[in-house]
Amino acid sequence: MTTSTVGLPDPATIRSKGFTLKGALAFAETRFGPGARERLLDAAPEELAQILRGTLLASAWYPFTAQVALYEAIDRTFGQGDLALCREIGRYTAESEASALHKLILKFASLEAWLRAAGGMWGQYYSTGKLSTESFESDGGVVRITAFHPVSKAFCRDFGGWLEKTAEISGKRGVAVVHDECLLDGREACVYRARWRS
Repeated sequence: MTTSTVGLPDPATIRSKGFTLKGALAFAETRFGPGARERLLDAAPEELAQILRGTLLASAWYPFTAQVALYEAIDRTFGQGDLALCREIGRYTAESEASALHKLILKFASLEAWLRAAGGMWGQYYSTGKLSTESFESDGGVVRITAFHPVSKAFCRDFGGWLEKTAEISGKRGVAVVHDECLLDGREACVYRARWRS
């Protein structure tokens, strides 16, 4: 373990729900066609390949490292290897996983209230970690992830994209998300600073 990740949870102990894997696969198949899954199998490490060959259940727990490996495999196979597609995965899942009712609520409720609710639901998706909001104003806000191990910047890009699209669904315009503090760099939290116009 490198110095920058001392004190973070062991990645091997973190689990995430199959929902997250299914969302990333749906992105790949929607964007790159029905053969995307087979192409990803060629690029996947063995742990991920075994999962992709089986029946992926949304409610089952899987190794979080497999989720991150899937993000990286999608970016490596269909992108430029710069993790830009990971941001697109986050944007896609924010849009596709929000029901019509959720979108309506998000449109008329405050974004801060929605993100606080998302913080309360973090444990339904990940076995460890905490999502919290702070410093919300009319033109922006801050979201923090603590007690977690992102494993790779691929996850950070994905979450940034999710936050960006969620803010847009709520009616914010000109949304820009900056991830300037990261657990992987030895910081106390992954910090996402969002700016927008209402």
